[in-house]
Amino acid sequence: MRKMIRLRRVMFSVALLIGGCAADVPATQPSTAMSVDSPDWWRMLTASLHGQQIASEDSFAVIVPRTDIDLESEMGQIPASAGIASRFYFFRCPCGKVKLLGDFLACDYEADNVLDVLRSGKFTVVSMSPILVNTRPSMVSIRFQAEGEGEDLVRTLRKALDEVARHHATEPDN
Repeated sequence: MRKMIRLRRVMFSVALLIGGCAADVPATQPSTAMSVDSPDWWRMLTASLHGQQIASEDSFAVIVPRTDIDLESEMGQIPASAGIASRFYFFRCPCGKVKLLGDFLACDYEADNVLDVLRSGKFTVVSMSPILVNTRPSMVSIRFQAEGEGEDLVRTLRKALDEVARHHATEPDN
């Protein structure tokens, strides 16, 4: 049984290498105080996203609720705690790259700016669709995937979150 598991792991690694997953981007270097891929390392890496951080055995999630908008529908007010949030899932490929799968939640009028930022960071946009019908504002889900240096991926996400925040900045009181 163990031989089968080892064989599967070797075959999976070979498939990744043949499929273009060779480590052409150097793996992110951890600080000397913590080991790479430890929950503390992921927390430090993603701290600037200011979301709820959830560690699991083989991935790390950051959930950023959209508390900056008042979402209304025919059902009435929809709270951010009802799943109105962006979700980012980080994990490491056996080749050493940091991989990212995500679902960025944006108002329809924010979507173009978010798409521009994600594409400038070499993210692949997989799909874009509305999340609800008959809401004010209209909300869209932008699903994406990316790989590379962890710091670069987080920096791109931070820029996209800043684009969203720019639309909701309050005017200073005079």
